[in-house]
Amino acid sequence: MFIENITGESEPMKSLSFPCLFRQRRMVMSMMWGVVLLLAGCGAARKMTPVPPFLTNLAAWPEMYHQNFQQLNTFVGKARLTVESSEYSGNVDVETYWVRPDKFYMQAEGFLGLDIGKVFVGSSRFIIYDQYSNHFVSGNVDDPYLNRFLQTDFTLKEVRQAALGQALEAPNVPIQLVDEQHGIFEAETETFLYRYLVNPRTGLLETCEVVREGRVFMRQDFRNYQVLEGVYFPRIVRITLPEQKQRISLFYKSLKINVPIDPQKYTIEVEPKVQQLNLN
Repeated sequence: MFIENITGESEPMKSLSFPCLFRQRRMVMSMMWGVVLLLAGCGAARKMTPVPPFLTNLAAWPEMYHQNFQQLNTFVGKARLTVESSEYSGNVDVETYWVRPDKFYMQAEGFLGLDIGKVFVGSSRFIIYDQYSNHFVSGNVDDPYLNRFLQTDFTLKEVRQAALGQALEAPNVPIQLVDEQHGIFEAETETFLYRYLVNPRTGLLETCEVVREGRVFMRQDFRNYQVLEGVYFPRIVRITLPEQKQRISLFYKSLKINVPIDPQKYTIEVEPKVQQLNLN
């Protein structure tokens, strides 16, 4: 046995697409993750009581939002993961771990708590291990073909960000308040416009839209916030690619933050007999 531990570093459902170079590769990965998602049943979102307002001065939202995340050093969550696309749909129970700055681990559970899939994303490397089909894929997190989550066009980094309840940010561009009445903030780069819709009454981020050439390229929705040790965290997170008609949703059942996490929790052990898929 060798240990692959890369620590260096509410609507009807539609489908999933692991971008591959050839149809055969797409079929192999589809079979792997289709089984994972079909091994679990549907789950319902849990209603939450209202939380105190996040802030009173709306203009201070960008800085307060950043500070809120900076209070998060470790994270453990149990959730229902739902994947929707044009090919197929499904949902599964997952357990997620995150250790600052960039160690992220997700484990899927099937019937009777059986481990059926694991994902680890580090600062530069990742591994996806399908225990049910006895396959694994590993590579660089910036690989344009391999760094996709399940059968979607979402990158592993985007999924990690969503699992942490965090909106995508425009790199090195300040966020400006453009409409105080409706709580709209924007930040623009040469390629994308990032639009943040903040509830003016609560100060909580509800939607983030990434716009390209006048069309929404990606949308993130955040709902049912809970306050844990002073940190505001959304228990429902959805990320959507409108043009591809793909969506990933996370419905958190339990959350723990800033608790010690044993590195073994995010270590993936792969037996020598397990086949590594070569999708290059």
